[in-house]
Amino acid sequence: MAKQSRNVQVDLSLALLTMVKANIMAYVVTAIFILFSSIVLTYTNATPQFENVISILGITVSAFLAGFDTAKVENRNGYKWGAVGGSLYFFIFLILGTVIDRLNHVAPSMICLIAALVLVISSVAGMVSVNCESRSTSRRV
Repeated sequence: MAKQSRNVQVDLSLALLTMVKANIMAYVVTAIFILFSSIVLTYTNATPQFENVISILGITVSAFLAGFDTAKVENRNGYKWGAVGGSLYFFIFLILGTVIDRLNHVAPSMICLIAALVLVISSVAGMVSVNCESRSTSRRV
């Protein structure tokens, strides 16, 4: 039996609005992680290496959130929508890092590692989002 292909039209304005909202929420989470690491570094004897760990953790959680929320645009192809949301998150990350002049001291290999991490995490989050959405709608029926 041949698999039937269904072309589903996605409202572009809705998709763009969803990506913007998802990335705003992701950067709110990023700001919380940065604030937390600043407080810990100020009031404890933590090493600056701790700041790197918290930054990577914050980027990971934020990329997951961006991919998860962006993939809610369509209830299939979650990995693609998650990757799009994560790519937008990383693009904004690069712009902000360049504007505030913080990426000058970061090795290009670290930027590539962050890009790969964001892409993989947001793609996985998109798949999780689509699967959670399809399970919750199938339970309602």
